[in-house]
Amino acid sequence: MAAFPYFPSPPPRRATVGSILSGMFDVWTKNFANFFVVFFVLALVNGLIGGLLGLAIYGTFGPVISFFPGGPPSSVPTAALGSILLYAILSVLAGAVVNSIVTGGMTEYSVRRFRGESITLEQALRRGLDKFLSILGANFLLTLLILGLVFVPLLLIFLPFAAGGTVNPATAIGAICGGFVLLAVGGLVALYVGIAMSLYSPAIMMENSNATGGLMRSWRITKRHWWSIFGAFLVMVILAGIISAAIGLPLTFLRNPYASILAAALASGIVGAWSVILASVAYDLLVRQPSFGPPPYYPGVTMAPPAGAAQTPPPPPTPPSPPGP
Repeated sequence: MAAFPYFPSPPPRRATVGSILSGMFDVWTKNFANFFVVFFVLALVNGLIGGLLGLAIYGTFGPVISFFPGGPPSSVPTAALGSILLYAILSVLAGAVVNSIVTGGMTEYSVRRFRGESITLEQALRRGLDKFLSILGANFLLTLLILGLVFVPLLLIFLPFAAGGTVNPATAIGAICGGFVLLAVGGLVALYVGIAMSLYSPAIMMENSNATGGLMRSWRITKRHWWSIFGAFLVMVILAGIISAAIGLPLTFLRNPYASILAAALASGIVGAWSVILASVAYDLLVRQPSFGPPPYYPGVTMAPPAGAAQTPPPPPTPPSPPGP
Protein backbone atom coordinates (compact mmCIF):
# COMPACT_ATOMS: atom_id res chain seq x y z
CA MET A 1 0.00 0.00 0.00
CA ALA A 2 1.33 3.44 -0.91
CA ALA A 3 2.12 5.79 1.96
CA PHE A 4 -0.15 8.76 2.46
CA PRO A 5 1.65 11.77 0.95
CA TYR A 6 2.18 14.84 3.07
CA PHE A 7 4.76 17.50 3.71
CA PRO A 8 6.02 17.46 7.31
CA SER A 9 6.01 20.71 9.26
CA PRO A 10 9.36 22.33 10.05
CA PRO A 11 10.64 21.72 13.56
CA PRO A 12 9.28 24.22 16.09
CA ARG A 13 11.37 26.99 17.56
CA ARG A 14 11.85 26.22 21.21
CA ALA A 15 11.75 28.98 23.80
CA THR A 16 15.47 29.03 24.56
CA VAL A 17 17.63 31.99 25.48
CA GLY A 18 18.99 32.15 21.94
CA SER A 19 15.63 31.88 20.16
CA ILE A 20 14.02 34.50 22.43
CA LEU A 21 16.87 36.97 21.93
CA SER A 22 17.13 36.37 18.19
CA GLY A 23 13.38 36.87 17.82
CA MET A 24 13.55 40.06 19.88
CA PHE A 25 16.33 41.57 17.78
CA ASP A 26 14.64 40.48 14.56
CA VAL A 27 11.41 42.30 15.46
CA TRP A 28 13.32 45.31 16.79
CA THR A 29 15.57 45.83 13.78
CA LYS A 30 12.77 45.43 11.24
CA ASN A 31 10.55 47.97 13.04
CA PHE A 32 13.18 50.20 14.63
CA ALA A 33 11.70 53.54 13.56
CA ASN A 34 8.29 52.85 15.13
CA PHE A 35 9.77 51.57 18.37
CA PHE A 36 12.18 54.49 18.63
CA VAL A 37 9.51 57.16 18.18
CA VAL A 38 7.09 55.60 20.67
CA PHE A 39 9.59 54.95 23.46
CA PHE A 40 11.48 58.19 22.93
CA VAL A 41 8.27 60.18 23.47
CA LEU A 42 7.31 57.93 26.39
CA ALA A 43 10.65 58.57 28.08
CA LEU A 44 10.30 62.32 27.58
CA VAL A 45 6.90 62.22 29.30
CA ASN A 46 8.29 60.14 32.18
CA GLY A 47 11.24 62.51 32.53
CA LEU A 48 8.95 65.52 32.64
CA ILE A 49 6.81 63.85 35.32
CA GLY A 50 9.91 63.01 37.37
CA GLY A 51 11.19 66.57 37.06
CA LEU A 52 7.89 68.05 38.19
CA LEU A 53 7.72 65.66 41.14
CA GLY A 54 11.25 66.65 42.12
CA LEU A 55 10.28 70.31 41.87
CA ALA A 56 7.19 69.79 44.04
CA ILE A 57 8.91 67.69 46.72
CA TYR A 58 12.54 68.83 46.74
CA GLY A 59 12.17 72.28 45.20
CA THR A 60 14.50 71.39 42.31
CA PHE A 61 13.41 70.48 38.79
CA GLY A 62 14.82 67.28 37.43
CA PRO A 63 15.20 63.64 38.43
CA VAL A 64 16.73 63.03 41.83
CA ILE A 65 20.23 61.64 41.25
CA SER A 66 21.13 61.15 44.91
CA PHE A 67 18.94 60.99 47.96
CA PHE A 68 21.77 62.28 50.12
CA PRO A 69 23.80 64.83 48.10
CA GLY A 70 26.30 65.39 50.88
CA GLY A 71 26.97 61.70 51.38
CA PRO A 72 25.16 59.25 53.69
CA PRO A 73 24.72 60.95 57.07
CA SER A 74 24.90 59.24 60.41
CA SER A 75 21.17 59.76 60.85
CA VAL A 76 18.52 60.54 58.27
CA PRO A 77 15.82 62.98 59.41
CA THR A 78 12.34 61.54 59.41
CA ALA A 79 11.13 64.35 57.14
CA ALA A 80 13.82 63.48 54.57
CA LEU A 81 12.91 59.80 54.73
CA GLY A 82 9.25 60.71 54.21
CA SER A 83 10.17 62.84 51.17
CA ILE A 84 12.15 59.96 49.72
CA LEU A 85 9.28 57.52 50.15
CA LEU A 86 6.77 60.02 48.77
CA TYR A 87 8.90 60.68 45.69
CA ALA A 88 9.44 56.95 45.10
CA ILE A 89 5.75 56.07 45.50
CA LEU A 90 4.51 58.88 43.27
CA SER A 91 7.13 58.11 40.63
CA VAL A 92 6.16 54.45 40.55
CA LEU A 93 2.45 55.22 40.35
CA ALA A 94 2.82 57.86 37.65
CA GLY A 95 5.19 55.67 35.65
CA ALA A 96 2.83 52.71 35.87
CA VAL A 97 -0.08 54.76 34.51
CA VAL A 98 1.88 56.32 31.64
CA ASN A 99 3.70 53.13 30.66
CA SER A 100 0.53 51.01 30.72
CA ILE A 101 -0.99 53.21 28.02
CA VAL A 102 1.81 52.22 25.64
CA THR A 103 2.79 48.74 26.84
CA GLY A 104 -0.37 46.95 25.74
CA GLY A 105 -0.40 48.36 22.24
CA MET A 106 3.30 47.82 21.59
CA THR A 107 2.99 44.29 22.97
CA GLU A 108 0.35 43.34 20.42
CA TYR A 109 2.36 45.12 17.74
CA SER A 110 5.43 43.04 18.66
CA VAL A 111 3.58 39.72 18.72
CA ARG A 112 1.94 40.30 15.34
CA ARG A 113 5.13 41.53 13.73
CA PHE A 114 6.94 38.45 15.09
CA ARG A 115 4.26 36.30 13.46
CA GLY A 116 4.69 38.18 10.19
CA GLU A 117 1.23 39.73 10.36
CA SER A 118 0.53 43.27 9.24
CA ILE A 119 -0.58 45.83 11.81
CA THR A 120 -0.17 49.59 11.86
CA LEU A 121 1.15 51.52 14.81
CA GLU A 122 -2.14 53.37 15.14
CA GLN A 123 -4.12 50.13 15.26
CA ALA A 124 -1.80 48.73 17.93
CA LEU A 125 -2.01 51.83 20.14
CA ARG A 126 -5.80 51.94 19.84
CA ARG A 127 -5.95 48.30 20.84
CA GLY A 128 -3.66 49.03 23.79
CA LEU A 129 -5.91 51.86 24.88
CA ASP A 130 -8.86 49.47 24.89
CA LYS A 131 -7.02 47.12 27.29
CA PHE A 132 -5.41 49.92 29.30
CA LEU A 133 -7.21 49.16 32.56
CA SER A 134 -6.30 45.47 32.44
CA ILE A 135 -2.63 46.21 31.76
CA LEU A 136 -2.60 48.86 34.49
CA GLY A 137 -4.28 46.55 36.99
CA ALA A 138 -1.83 43.73 36.33
CA ASN A 139 1.07 46.17 36.56
CA PHE A 140 -0.14 47.48 39.91
CA LEU A 141 -0.74 44.00 41.33
CA LEU A 142 2.69 42.74 40.28
CA THR A 143 4.42 45.93 41.46
CA LEU A 144 2.71 45.80 44.87
CA LEU A 145 3.58 42.12 45.25
CA ILE A 146 7.26 42.70 44.46
CA LEU A 147 7.48 45.87 46.57
CA GLY A 148 5.88 44.02 49.48
CA LEU A 149 8.66 41.43 49.35
CA VAL A 150 11.44 44.04 49.50
CA PHE A 151 9.83 47.06 51.21
CA VAL A 152 9.57 45.60 54.72
CA PRO A 153 13.26 44.55 54.82
CA LEU A 154 14.27 48.00 53.59
CA LEU A 155 12.27 49.58 56.41
CA LEU A 156 14.11 47.43 58.94
CA ILE A 157 17.42 48.59 57.46
CA PHE A 158 16.62 52.33 57.27
CA LEU A 159 14.52 52.85 60.41
CA PRO A 160 17.51 52.70 62.84
CA PHE A 161 19.17 55.48 60.80
CA ALA A 162 15.96 57.52 60.78
CA ALA A 163 15.61 57.16 64.54
CA GLY A 164 19.17 58.39 65.14
CA GLY A 165 20.54 57.69 68.61
CA THR A 166 17.18 56.94 70.25
CA VAL A 167 17.44 53.21 69.44
CA ASN A 168 19.56 50.80 71.45
CA PRO A 169 22.69 49.94 69.39
CA ALA A 170 22.17 46.20 69.83
CA THR A 171 18.56 46.50 68.69
CA ALA A 172 19.60 48.62 65.72
CA ILE A 173 22.28 46.11 64.66
CA GLY A 174 19.81 43.24 65.01
CA ALA A 175 17.19 45.07 62.94
CA ILE A 176 19.73 45.88 60.22
CA CYS A 177 21.08 42.33 60.06
CA GLY A 178 17.58 40.88 60.03
CA GLY A 179 16.60 43.35 57.34
CA PHE A 180 19.47 42.24 55.11
CA VAL A 181 18.56 38.57 55.56
CA LEU A 182 14.90 39.25 54.74
CA LEU A 183 15.97 41.41 51.82
CA ALA A 184 18.03 38.55 50.37
CA VAL A 185 15.19 36.04 50.76
CA GLY A 186 12.51 38.45 49.62
CA GLY A 187 14.66 39.56 46.70
CA LEU A 188 15.00 35.99 45.43
CA VAL A 189 11.27 35.38 45.77
CA ALA A 190 10.52 38.71 44.07
CA LEU A 191 12.86 37.79 41.22
CA TYR A 192 11.15 34.44 40.69
CA VAL A 193 7.67 35.95 40.82
CA GLY A 194 8.65 38.84 38.55
CA ILE A 195 9.99 36.53 35.83
CA ALA A 196 7.12 34.04 36.19
CA MET A 197 4.53 36.78 35.74
CA SER A 198 6.48 38.88 33.23
CA LEU A 199 4.36 37.69 30.27
CA TYR A 200 1.09 39.09 31.57
CA SER A 201 0.90 41.82 28.94
CA PRO A 202 0.92 39.55 25.85
CA ALA A 203 -1.43 37.17 27.64
CA ILE A 204 -3.89 40.01 28.22
CA MET A 205 -3.61 41.44 24.72
CA MET A 206 -3.62 38.25 22.66
CA GLU A 207 -6.14 36.29 24.77
CA ASN A 208 -8.39 39.23 25.70
CA SER A 209 -7.89 38.44 29.37
CA ASN A 210 -8.21 40.64 32.45
CA ALA A 211 -5.53 41.65 34.94
CA THR A 212 -5.59 38.61 37.21
CA GLY A 213 -6.19 36.28 34.29
CA GLY A 214 -3.12 37.61 32.50
CA LEU A 215 -0.92 37.18 35.58
CA MET A 216 -2.13 33.62 36.17
CA ARG A 217 -1.75 32.75 32.50
CA SER A 218 1.84 33.99 32.58
CA TRP A 219 2.49 31.95 35.72
CA ARG A 220 1.25 28.77 34.00
CA ILE A 221 3.01 29.09 30.66
CA THR A 222 6.41 30.02 32.16
CA LYS A 223 6.64 26.80 34.15
CA ARG A 224 9.65 24.72 33.07
CA HIS A 225 10.84 27.73 31.04
CA TRP A 226 11.78 30.08 33.88
CA TRP A 227 15.53 29.80 33.36
CA SER A 228 15.29 30.47 29.62
CA ILE A 229 13.22 33.61 30.18
CA PHE A 230 15.47 34.72 33.04
CA GLY A 231 18.60 34.21 30.92
CA ALA A 232 17.13 36.19 28.03
CA PHE A 233 16.09 39.03 30.36
CA LEU A 234 19.52 39.03 32.02
CA VAL A 235 21.37 39.35 28.71
CA MET A 236 18.91 42.03 27.58
CA VAL A 237 19.35 44.04 30.79
CA ILE A 238 23.16 43.90 30.55
CA LEU A 239 23.19 45.06 26.92
CA ALA A 240 20.60 47.77 27.61
CA GLY A 241 22.60 48.98 30.60
CA ILE A 242 25.79 49.25 28.55
CA ILE A 243 24.06 51.23 25.79
CA SER A 244 22.24 53.49 28.27
CA ALA A 245 25.46 54.18 30.17
CA ALA A 246 27.33 54.99 26.97
CA ILE A 247 24.65 57.54 26.07
CA GLY A 248 23.90 58.98 29.49
CA LEU A 249 27.24 59.10 31.35
CA PRO A 250 28.88 61.80 29.19
CA LEU A 251 25.91 64.11 29.82
CA THR A 252 25.80 63.58 33.59
CA PHE A 253 28.90 65.75 34.00
CA LEU A 254 26.90 68.70 32.70
CA ARG A 255 24.64 68.47 35.79
CA ASN A 256 21.78 69.75 33.66
CA PRO A 257 18.38 68.14 34.29
CA TYR A 258 17.23 68.81 30.74
CA ALA A 259 20.32 67.13 29.30
CA SER A 260 19.76 64.16 31.63
CA ILE A 261 16.14 63.82 30.52
CA LEU A 262 17.15 64.02 26.87
CA ALA A 263 19.87 61.39 27.34
CA ALA A 264 17.41 59.07 29.09
CA ALA A 265 14.92 59.59 26.27
CA LEU A 266 17.53 58.76 23.61
CA ALA A 267 18.55 55.61 25.46
CA SER A 268 14.92 54.61 25.90
CA GLY A 269 14.22 55.19 22.23
CA ILE A 270 16.95 52.69 21.39
CA VAL A 271 16.55 50.01 24.09
CA GLY A 272 13.27 50.89 25.83
CA ALA A 273 11.25 48.53 23.66
CA TRP A 274 13.46 45.51 24.31
CA SER A 275 11.63 44.26 27.41
CA VAL A 276 8.24 44.56 25.68
CA ILE A 277 9.47 42.77 22.55
CA LEU A 278 11.25 40.08 24.56
CA ALA A 279 8.13 39.27 26.59
CA SER A 280 6.06 39.19 23.40
CA VAL A 281 8.46 36.84 21.60
CA ALA A 282 8.77 34.55 24.63
CA TYR A 283 4.99 34.38 24.95
CA ASP A 284 4.51 33.54 21.27
CA LEU A 285 7.17 30.83 21.33
CA LEU A 286 5.52 29.23 24.36
CA VAL A 287 1.88 29.27 23.36
CA ARG A 288 1.88 28.62 19.62
CA GLN A 289 1.23 24.96 18.93
CA PRO A 290 3.10 23.69 15.85
CA SER A 291 1.62 20.81 13.87
CA PHE A 292 3.47 17.58 13.15
CA GLY A 293 2.89 14.58 10.91
CA PRO A 294 0.28 14.13 8.23
CA PRO A 295 -2.60 16.55 7.89
CA PRO A 296 -5.65 15.71 9.98
CA TYR A 297 -8.34 13.52 8.50
CA TYR A 298 -11.45 15.31 7.40
CA PRO A 299 -14.36 13.09 6.33
CA GLY A 300 -15.32 13.63 2.71
CA VAL A 301 -11.92 15.05 1.69
CA THR A 302 -9.78 12.74 -0.45
CA MET A 303 -6.38 13.06 -2.10
CA ALA A 304 -5.20 11.55 -5.34
CA PRO A 305 -2.60 8.77 -5.00
CA PRO A 306 0.97 9.68 -5.89
CA ALA A 307 2.17 9.25 -9.44
CA GLY A 308 3.21 5.70 -10.22
CA ALA A 309 1.38 4.17 -7.30
CA ALA A 310 -0.48 0.95 -7.96
CA GLN A 311 -4.13 1.47 -8.59
CA THR A 312 -6.32 -0.81 -6.52
CA PRO A 313 -9.45 -1.71 -8.48
CA PRO A 314 -12.70 -1.18 -6.64
CA PRO A 315 -14.37 -4.34 -5.29
CA PRO A 316 -17.14 -5.86 -7.48
CA PRO A 317 -20.66 -4.93 -6.52
CA THR A 318 -22.41 -7.32 -4.18
CA PRO A 319 -25.23 -9.20 -6.00
CA PRO A 320 -28.66 -8.65 -4.53
CA SER A 321 -29.99 -11.43 -2.34
CA PRO A 322 -32.73 -13.61 -3.91
CA PRO A 323 -36.24 -12.77 -2.89
CA GLY A 324 -37.82 -14.96 -0.29
CA PRO A 325 -40.58 -17.53 -1.00
